[in-house]
Formats: sequence, C-alpha cells, structure tokens
Amino acid sequence: MRARWVAAACALSMIGVGCAGEALSRESDDGRAGAPVSSSSSTRATASTTTSTLPPRTTTTLPPPPPPEVLRRGAEGPAVQLVQHRLEELGFRPGAVDGRYGDATFSAVMAFQKHERLDPDGHAGPITQTALGQGLLAAGPRGGAAPRVEVDIDRQIAYVVAADGATKIINVSSGNGERYARPQGGTGVADTPRGDFDVERRIDGVRVAPLGKMYRPMYFKGGFALHGSSNVPGYPASHGCVRTTNTDQDFVWHAVPNAAPVHIYGS
Repeated sequence: MRARWVAAACALSMIGVGCAGEALSRESDDGRAGAPVSSSSSTRATASTTTSTLPPRTTTTLPPPPPPEVLRRGAEGPAVQLVQHRLEELGFRPGAVDGRYGDATFSAVMAFQKHERLDPDGHAGPITQTALGQGLLAAGPRGGAAPRVEVDIDRQIAYVVAADGATKIINVSSGNGERYARPQGGTGVADTPRGDFDVERRIDGVRVAPLGKMYRPMYFKGGFALHGSSNVPGYPASHGCVRTTNTDQDFVWHAVPNAAPVHIYGS
C-alpha cells in the first residue's frame, strides 16, 4: 500500500518539478556539477559538489469511514434491507426483507439486542450493526423436545422451536414484579411463573380479560398465557403473562401445538 502511495506521489511530482528520488539519481550519475572549464585556461576548474537533502518521509493517513447511521422506524433503503437480511439469517423475524423499517423489524432488532445484552431500544445504530456483523455470541436455547417454547426471563426473549427443529427468536415482555389491584378485589404480584409447563388450551381470536386484551392466547398454567399484544416493550411490563407482538403470536400459534412444552427460566 505504501509503495502505491509513493508511486502516485512521484507521478504527480513529475508533472511539475520531478520526483526527488529521480533528481538524486541524475546528480549521482553525473558525478560533478557546477563551474564550467574555461577554454583559454590550462588550469581545470575545481569541481564543486553539492549535497541533496531528501524531504522527510511522510505518512498519509486516510480519514476513518463515517459511522453507520442510526436506523429507526420509518427508515428506508439498502442499509435497512441489509439489517433485515442479517436478522433473518440469525433466526429473528424482521418481516419482509424490503428495505422498510417497520414494526416487525423494530421488534426483531429489539429481540437481537436483548439476546446479546445490548440496550434494547429497537434502533439499529453503530453498536447494534457491528454486533449483527459478529453474529450471535450469547448463549442460545437450552434444548429439549420439539416443538417447544423457551422463555428467557432475564433477557426477555423466547425461543420458538418448530417440529423440524427450526428456531426463531422473538421479543417478549413478562411480569414486571409489581403489586397490582385484582379486579375481583385484593392485590396480586405481577410475576411470571418459572418452570416446565405445557400448552393446555388456546383461544383463536381476541380475549377481553379483566386485566386487558389478549390476542390468540395460549395458556400454559391456569390463567397465565403466551399471547399477542400491541405493547411489547424492552422490559417486563405484563401482569404475569408472556406478551409477544401480534405478528409473532401468529407465528407461534401455527408453530406450537397444544401439549407442546413451555419452559420458563430466569431469576
């Protein structure tokens, strides 16, 4: 690389005053320079020598490339499409790989950030884009029979494993651990149960429950369900159920039948 820079600099210099290395070579070949010999004098003029000093070598440093732009909801273009393609490669669900940063891409970016323990803001900035290039470095699912669902409470993600073993990673939000007023009276704690369960039953549609609406709920313990919601933030926010986005819930609904295992673990 350095040789290319020197050759380019020399070529540019020859247009003007010449390359310094070439000037030195010509003086060395001549062996002398300066005073001419007078034809009327028998005495040879004393040859004078000159010393050429090369300019100090300099190193050309290219400026660093600009950092990637922060991609957010509403962004469009090839950069978004690359992010979507990479998310899909890694097992997330960004929606159509069409270069449009919509809700599905936002949720998939957040799921990736949670998986890798990055700040889960749903925006694909320089840190997230660099991490996408490195792949999945954090621990994956624990394993078990397929199909199944694994919910990692600590990272707020779920692994959805289909019957053929294909695994998708989705964004979820579980119980926030706070006390709340029960509709029937008294108070409760918004905690998601940990343990090994099965899908007991499901409702195809929207169930309006005392604590809110649930889209296509899949119950795994009494009234606790994995269900779709319009609000799946980057932190625990439910009363104890495991929320997914509605589009992710459609996927889970078809991938995981009744009686399939549901493993929920974490602190």
